[in-house]
Amino acid sequence: MKSILLTSTLILLLVLVSLPRFNWRPLPEPLNSFVGGKPFDVEQYEKYVSYFRGNQIVREELESPFSHRPLIPFLASLLPFDELTSLNLINILIISIGMIYLLKFLWSLKFSNKMVFIGGLLFVVSFPAFYYTTSGYIDASLVGMILIFNYFLYTNKYYLFLIFFLIASLIKETVIVTFLASVIYINYKEKGVNKYYKNLLTLILFFLIQSLIKYFAPSKNIFFWKPNFETIIYNLERIKTYVSFILTLGIPGFFTILNLINFKKFFIPYEIFLSLIVGALSGFILWFYSIFSAHADGRHLWVIYPYTVPIATNFINYLFEEKFSQTYKLSK
Repeated sequence: MKSILLTSTLILLLVLVSLPRFNWRPLPEPLNSFVGGKPFDVEQYEKYVSYFRGNQIVREELESPFSHRPLIPFLASLLPFDELTSLNLINILIISIGMIYLLKFLWSLKFSNKMVFIGGLLFVVSFPAFYYTTSGYIDASLVGMILIFNYFLYTNKYYLFLIFFLIASLIKETVIVTFLASVIYINYKEKGVNKYYKNLLTLILFFLIQSLIKYFAPSKNIFFWKPNFETIIYNLERIKTYVSFILTLGIPGFFTILNLINFKKFFIPYEIFLSLIVGALSGFILWFYSIFSAHADGRHLWVIYPYTVPIATNFINYLFEEKFSQTYKLSK
C-alpha cells in the first residue's frame, strides 16, 4: 500500500511539474524572451502528427532526422486533440510509466521507501522534467523508455529489455548511446558466447530497424550531425548552452560526480554501478558532440537521468548512513 501511494504521489508531482510549460505556455518575463519561440524540431513533430492523420500536403515539408523518429508522432496522431497537445500527452504518459519502472528498479536495489522516494524526487523535481516534458520534443518519451528497459536489463530479463530497447529506437535513434551500458552489464552477467550473442543481436536488430525506418520514412534524405566550425562557434557563444547544461546536470549529476570521487558501491552491486556510470558518460558524450554538430541543449543530456538518479540515490543513502553512524558513535 505504501509503494502504491509513493508511486502515485510522484507521478502526480511529475505531471504538476511539467504543466507550466505545457504547449509552450509563456513564462514570466524576462524568462520568456530568453527562451525564445517554438523550435523547428517541435514544428517538425507537429507536421509528422498531421501526416499520420492523413495530411499528405505536409509530406514534402518533413525533414530528416525528425521524419526518422516515427513512434511518438504516430501515437499522438491517434488522439483527438491538436498536434502539439497530443504529442505532450503521449510524453506525459510514457515518462510516467518510466517513473514507475525507475521506482521498481530502486526497490530492486533494496533501497528503503524513504530512499526510493528521494530518488523519485531527484527525477521529478528537476529542470528537464519541468522544461522539456511537455514542450513538444520527444525526449521525454525517450527518457521514459530508457527507464523501462533499464529495469528489465538490471533485473536480468534480457528479451524484455531487447523489446523495449527496440521500441525506443523507433522514438529516437540516439538511444544507441545507451548500448555500451548494456554491453558492460551483460558481459558481467553472461558466460561464454551467450554474452556475444545477446550484444550482437541487440546491435543488429537496432540497425535493421533504423534501415527500415529510413526506407519507409516520408523524407528519404539521410541526415548526419556533422561537426562544423560554424556550429561550434554558435554553441560556444550561446549562454543557453552553458545554462541548460548546468541546470540539466542538476543534483543527480552533482551527486554522481561525488560518488565517483568517493568510489564506493554501498547498496548497488558493482556490475550495475559500473554500467550506470558508463550510461551516464555516454549521455554526456552525446551532449558534448552536440556542441560540434547541432543545437546544443540540455535535453540531449537528459538521457543521463536513468543512470545518474540511481547513483545519486546511492550516494545520498551513504550520507544518511554516515550521519546515522556518527550520531550512534557520539551517543555511545
